Amino acid sequence: MLALLLLPCLLLSSLTAETSIPNDWIEYTPGDCNLIISSPHGGWLRPAEIEDRTHGCLAADGVTCRWEKSCSPVAPTACRAVTGADINTQQVAAQLVEHLAERYSCRPHFIRANLHRSKLDPNRPVEEAAQGDRLAQVAWKAYHETFMTAAMERVQSRYGIGLVLDIHGQSHPEQWTELGYDLSGSSIRALQARTGKSAQELLSGRLSLGSLMESAGYKVVPSRSHPSPGSGNYFSGGYITQRYGSLLSGQIDAIQVEIASGIRLNPTACEKFAADLAQQVDQFRRINGYDISPRS
Repeated sequence: MLALLLLPCLLLSSLTAETSIPNDWIEYTPGDCNLIISSPHGGWLRPAEIEDRTHGCLAADGVTCRWEKSCSPVAPTACRAVTGADINTQQVAAQLVEHLAERYSCRPHFIRANLHRSKLDPNRPVEEAAQGDRLAQVAWKAYHETFMTAAMERVQSRYGIGLVLDIHGQSHPEQWTELGYDLSGSSIRALQARTGKSAQELLSGRLSLGSLMESAGYKVVPSRSHPSPGSGNYFSGGYITQRYGSLLSGQIDAIQVEIASGIRLNPTACEKFAADLAQQVDQFRRINGYDISPRS
């Protein structure tokens, strides 16, 4: 297994004059191509200085959630806080980075949260992610306003176009890999406009990322064999794909990759998946024009 600790890191020393956090809570390894790998849910650190995240409470309107650790009564169904880690996703993300760098001459920018999800959830707006905890808020800002923003700006300025892969894990009984593009492929709007391909072709066509992974032996949705989840379980995307994808503007697309537990909990399968995903991501980027030289 490739070691995350071998990666050179651009570390965080402080974000404000008043508050700083340890360097290893949130890390960013700059890359040399226009791919960005995000790993928000694979962390393991549980510092006592950050209170555990809890379920929220319903506001007076009966619809909006209040994400305050001291609120009462909690609404565990309507305002559920997910606090379980996506086991082994950070290892897969690190291996994906190394495979792309060593085999395909593209070292992605790599942002990861080493904090356990019970302390911080970077794939949520800050109110839900940190629930008012000051240190968790600083860590959230490090992930998004410092590191993800730096990677996005560098990709935009050097290449003009790019792709974010947000790595997650799920335990759905279908045991398929789920690729999330938000609603109707909106997180890859720029790709659709640039290539002139239909949303259906990009999401489940012969050369879609899902179909490429399917050709490598994986059960994937969406893909040619599974163009939609139907009545099955499926995560279509989240805060990171919505914030950094091309739904509203820009030329950087985003795809959420949800890895099945049957892969993540098997070390051999885990390593093979990272290598296969790197190969198919490289194919996908070449097919769709992401493999361009930096601007002079």
